[in-house]
Amino acid sequence: MDTRALFRLEEKMCRGFIIVLIIQLGFFIHGCATLKHIDGSSNEELTTFKTSKYGMIRELEKVKAENVNLQRQIDILNALVKEKQRIIDEKESAIAGLKGKNEYELVQLRQENELLGEKITKLKSENQRIIDEKESKVAGLRGENENELARVREENELLSEQITKLKSEKQRIIDEKESTIAGLRGENENELARVREENEFLSEQITKLKSENQKVKYENKSLVKILTRQKDTLLSQMNALKKYIQKLKVKVLSIDSKNSAEKMAKKLSEIGYDIKSISYAPQSKFSRNTVYFVPEFKDEAEQLVLSLGGNTTFKPLNWPSVFDLIIVTEKNP
Repeated sequence: MDTRALFRLEEKMCRGFIIVLIIQLGFFIHGCATLKHIDGSSNEELTTFKTSKYGMIRELEKVKAENVNLQRQIDILNALVKEKQRIIDEKESAIAGLKGKNEYELVQLRQENELLGEKITKLKSENQRIIDEKESKVAGLRGENENELARVREENELLSEQITKLKSEKQRIIDEKESTIAGLRGENENELARVREENEFLSEQITKLKSENQKVKYENKSLVKILTRQKDTLLSQMNALKKYIQKLKVKVLSIDSKNSAEKMAKKLSEIGYDIKSISYAPQSKFSRNTVYFVPEFKDEAEQLVLSLGGNTTFKPLNWPSVFDLIIVTEKNP
């Protein structure tokens, strides 16, 4: 049951109670003759509808029962209003969770809603007070004149108008809140769509990066394999070169002392050459380390010059020899 239906039910109950109360009060004060003042009935009609004292008491008990029933309905209405307030509080809590937007406006709406709730509570309290006063008047069988009834009727109508206005204002606030919630929900949906698009774009980028990383890993593995093969090839070539140069017949000659020849021989051994002989040079006019080679070992001589570096040169052998390479050291090799 929504708020409008509750307020319509409450309004109908109040009006019915007021009408019944006026009729019963007229019965107690003037008997059935009161109908003449209310609806212009004739004396015959008044006589027909006269009620005995016991009948009035029964009617009084009936009114009291109706008042009790009315109070129960009012309690139900209060419970429904509290439930409606709980739902409104839940909506306000949901609004507060939407990224903190429009918090100031929600606080104002909540304060207005609480103020309206207090006004409604006061009006209900006032209405209950009036009902209690009417029941007290009926219980004491002391009525008031028609002007007093008219005044009470006017007060009740005024209260009904105020309740109607408050209902309208409360419905307006509820509609504004629902509109605000709908607007916030739309903004959140747009933000969610934008974030979803960004996530999809990032997912695509991550997929591309993963693919590129996989490609780089594959290329790295290929490079590692290639470098490993090249390393193995170089090691094999170096081993083959060492074995080859070890087969060369190498002789070291010194122009000043055997010590310099031994130093050169040690250096060549560290490179991988197998020194077959160490001796003195027949002449001492060498200013540089000189590598003599048999014509078919020119390349090996050039490689040896590169290995020695510095002040080293090479020349072909122009005399017969059993050695493939002959190195003549300078004074301090």
